[in-house]
Amino acid sequence: MGGMVKPQARASAGQLRTVLIVEDDQLFRKALMTYLSSLGFETCGVSTAEDALREAAWTGVDVVLIDYFLPGMNGIELAQALRARNVRARMMLMSGYLPPAVREQARAASIEDVLCKPHDLSSLHQRLMDQSEKRGMYESAH
Repeated sequence: MGGMVKPQARASAGQLRTVLIVEDDQLFRKALMTYLSSLGFETCGVSTAEDALREAAWTGVDVVLIDYFLPGMNGIELAQALRARNVRARMMLMSGYLPPAVREQARAASIEDVLCKPHDLSSLHQRLMDQSEKRGMYESAH
C-alpha cells in the first residue's frame, strides 16, 4: 500500500479532519494528500477499493473522497460497501466524467457530494468545510 499516510490526530466533534483519498492515479492522489495536509487535514491515501475497505474500518476516517473509476469496483459500489460495513464517514465522489445517471446513482447510494475533476483545490476545501458543517448539525441533532 505505497503512498499511505496514517492519520495522527482527530479534531473536535463536528469537524471533518481525517480524509481517506481513494484514487488510483498516484500523482493526483499524492497532490490531494499534500494539499489537504497543508490545510490541516490528516490524510490517508489508497489506490484500490479493497485497500479503502481495510483502511476505513480501522482508521475511523471522517470523509472518504472516492474516484469513480477504480480497479475492481467503481466509486459508488465502494461507497455502498463502506455503508454496509457501518462506516459513518461522509462520502464524496469525484471523476472527470459524471453523467446525470451516475449523479443519480450517487445520490441513491447516500453519497453526500459529487465533484468533477479536474477541480479547483480551493473549491474542494470549501466543499469539505461544507460537509463539516453538515456533520456538526447532524451530530448535534443526535
